[in-house]
Parts: sequence; C-alpha cells; structure tokens
Amino acid sequence: MSNVRPLPSILCLRSLNSSQADNDHEDLAPSATPGYKPAGPAKSADEYAKLDAEDESLARWKASLGIVPGAGGPATGPKVTVVTLELDSPTLPPGKKISIDLHDAARVADLKKNPITIKEDVDYNVRITFKVNHSIISGVRYIQVVKRTGVKVDKLEQMLGSYGPHPQGEAYIKNFDTDHSPSGMLARSGTYSVKSRVVDDDGEIYADWEWSFKLAKECRRSILAPLCLQSCRLKSPFASRGISSTQTSLSKTWVDRLPVPVRPYLYLTRIDKPIGTLLLFYPCAWSITMASYALQLPFTTPLTYISLFGIGAIVMRGAGCTINDMWDRDLDKGVARTKERPLARGDITYGQAVAFLGTQLSVGLAVLVPMNWYSILLGAASLSVVVVYPLMKRITYWPQAVLGVAYNWGALLGWSAVAGTVDWRVCLPLYASGVTWTLVYDSIYAHQDKKDDVGVGIRSTALLFGDRTRPIIGGLATVSLSLAAYAGHLNAHGAPFFVGVSLAAIQLARIVYRTDFESRPSCWKGFVDCGWSGFWIWMGALADYSLFLLS
Repeated sequence: MSNVRPLPSILCLRSLNSSQADNDHEDLAPSATPGYKPAGPAKSADEYAKLDAEDESLARWKASLGIVPGAGGPATGPKVTVVTLELDSPTLPPGKKISIDLHDAARVADLKKNPITIKEDVDYNVRITFKVNHSIISGVRYIQVVKRTGVKVDKLEQMLGSYGPHPQGEAYIKNFDTDHSPSGMLARSGTYSVKSRVVDDDGEIYADWEWSFKLAKECRRSILAPLCLQSCRLKSPFASRGISSTQTSLSKTWVDRLPVPVRPYLYLTRIDKPIGTLLLFYPCAWSITMASYALQLPFTTPLTYISLFGIGAIVMRGAGCTINDMWDRDLDKGVARTKERPLARGDITYGQAVAFLGTQLSVGLAVLVPMNWYSILLGAASLSVVVVYPLMKRITYWPQAVLGVAYNWGALLGWSAVAGTVDWRVCLPLYASGVTWTLVYDSIYAHQDKKDDVGVGIRSTALLFGDRTRPIIGGLATVSLSLAAYAGHLNAHGAPFFVGVSLAAIQLARIVYRTDFESRPSCWKGFVDCGWSGFWIWMGALADYSLFLLS
C-alpha cells in the first residue's frame, strides 16, 4: 500500500455524500475492471469477519485489513473520517509542521471559488491520519479531470486499494514520499479547474467535489499549497508522459512548453522520442543514396528525396503510432510503460484520434504526390501492413516481423522514387536486411514490457525467445549485416560502404553483449543505440556517393 495514493479518496470534502455525484459526467466514469462481476448486497465489516471464520489463513488476511469481529461501528454515516493532515517542508522553519483540520466546510467551498496559489519548485512531505468508520473500502479508485479554459488537459484514474475499520477503533496514518512542485512560466500561467471523484467498481460514489489552483513563484496561501499539489498530482500539463503515479519526481520534455490543447496530439505521435522516426528514415536513406550512386545522379536528387522522405518519416511514424494506440487503447491501460499514453489516459477521445489520423494521412499523401505513379502506388500499398500490425501482437509471437515489413518499406520506395522503378536485385536483400534489423531492435524493445504483456495477452518475440534472446538476436544481427553487405556488393559499392557496415556490426555486437534483458532502462538504451547501426550503414553509402561526386 505504500505506493498507492489514497489521499484524494480520503479527502472526503463533502462528507462522502454520494447523492451529490454527477453520474452522467462521461469524463468521470470509471473504466471497467477486467473480469470483475458485481457482488450481492454489501456486508458490514463484522459480517465479513464472521464469514468463513473457521479458515485460519483467511482470518489472518482479513485481520490485516482490520476485518475482525466487532470492528467498526454501526453501518451508518460516512465510511471514512479524516482526522488531520500534516505537512512538512524544508522551506518551513526547522521542526515546524503544519496540521490541517479537513472538517472545515467553509475552507473546502473556498477551494472552488478562489484558486489555491501553489509555490513552485519546493519539496514537501504529507502525512494523513484517517479513520474507517464501518464497512470495507475496496475496489476504490480516484478519478480527476483537469481543464484549462474549458479544454481538458488531464485525466487521472488511480486504483487506491482496500481498508477496513481498525480492530481497536484507532485511526490509520499514511506517510507519503517527498514530492516536488513543478515550475516554469507556462506552468504558472492560467487557472486550472478540477473535478474529482472517488468511486468503486460497483459505481458507488464516495466523494465528488470541484476545486481550482494556479502556480506562482511565491505562494500566498502556503499552508494549503502542498496539500493541493499532493491531492491531485497532475502528470500534465507539468510532467512528461511515461511517468508512473508512484514516482516522486517530474520531468519535462519540449512538448510541455507548447500550448496545452496540442500536447496530447504530439504525445500521441511520440514526437518527443525521435528514435522511432530515425529507425523508419534510415532504410529510406540507404535506398535513396544507393540508387543515386548506382545511377550516378547529381547531388540535388538525393537531397530532394531525403528531404521529402525525412518529412514523410516524421508524419507516417506519427500516423503509425496513432493507429497503434487506437487499436491498443484498452491494452495500454494494463501496461506500466504505456498507460500514460493520451488515448489510454483519456486525454483525447477515439473520435478525435480518428480525425487527427485523417490529417496525418493527408500530409503523408502530400509527400507522395510529387513522386512518380509507381512510387505513389507502392507507398500506398504499405498502409495495409501498417493498419494490421497492432492486431498481430494479439495473434502471433512474431509481431516484430510484421513491423519490419512495414517499417522498412522505404528500402523499396526510396529506390523507386529516384529511379522510377525498383531494382529488385539490390533492393530485396536490402529490404530483408532492414526486416531482420527490426527484429533485433524491436525484440530488445519488447523486453521492456514482457511482464505486463503476459497479463494483458500481448505476444512478442521477447516472450518467444525468452532466455535465448541474446544468441537469437545475435544471429539475426549477423544475417541483417550480411544482407546489407550483399546488397552493397550487388550495387558495386566500394570500401567506404563496407566500412560503414563494419561500424554497424561493432555497434550491434556491443548492444547484444551489454543489454540486460531484465532491466527496462538497459533495454531502452539498447533499443535507442540500435539506431546508430542504421546510421553507419547510411554513412558508408553516402561516403561512396560523395567520392563519386568528387571524382
């Protein structure tokens, strides 16, 4: 329980009066828990304690939740009573703590009308004392929707855990790790309105309230500032995506410096993580440069097409991410690394994602239009593979192979854009090199999520290869580099190209040897570093082409 965030559920700011809830508010509707079936009539803590009382192991488990005979009072009135909230911060005088009584209804009402001003960039700790009066509080989640000038900028849904009345009727004390308030000029601009709700799997609403806040360099209402920030810890607009609710530090990306309404769409495209775009771009660059070398074309030709394909890689990688997240919006909620993606979080709706995808594909088509008809049709043919890729992880352990088919289409398209047709003799081994290269880097990538994938039914080569991953991807890397070298040989490349392939081989060997497949950070680093192998192959081809221009 140390990592859950029960504070918002315990701040029963309206005496846990469920009649005040707005059941029709779509944004505050909880997502369904997979496999959950509604129970019968609710039982008191005492009834639960007497149920199967002869089972000793079950009795010990119930006792750990405070479920013992005689626990709790009559099942009337609020289920939870907050006693105190203590705040501590290094910015306060040594030894001084602030104790807040949360029974002050006037103060609660004031939170909605007058925004709390939070001092930016301070560390603080929170300790809360509360009492469970009766019943078992379980399957409870906290939901909040944050809006700025009427536009939803954040939705948070957090499972809170279970509590029962204390056996001796005492209050519970919950301590929180040190947290840090965000900072920055954009974070300080404007007022944020918040609607919060605490609800369980049966739809019973325990609390429903509204409030507002803003940030400033100096906090005029410093006593409440840390309370507000902890009770509704927002991941946006302050924090970058990919940070779990249990982390206590917030990091930012350049996307967080942009206007609030556009941020979810940019995060949807993963534009803050350019490695995906580079991995899509490199096979295009290989093919364009090798075709220009083979046909002895002026430098303006590869320069033009590399620019076009660079824009196309940014746009179509983003479109692929949108399609993937539309397929996986429910699965992503069950994976730690992906649950903060905009569709999974509810930052944008499915309909908004569809409209955005239409815009992305239109821009992608605009990139294709200047090319010859052969290339336009060849490029359009790849879209079907892009669309079905997310489905593959549900039905096969080889979705990485399907991704490779889609992600390396540029090895064919780049040549056709330059030459008007594909030289299959060169392009097929080059394309196969890219596909096997994708199996290497995306298998490493998939190891990040393998534990979560088992739980949500996602398949991958990471699960298929298991403990044999290192020798298998080592073999795949060897095949990929051999095919790239063979394509260079067929294209009559000189020594610079093969130097590039050799540097790529050194890079992949380092990755295969050093990556710890049980460590998420190590897998991410290995995945990103794979991009350098594609870069070195391109540099080899570009060096050969440059020597031709200088000759």
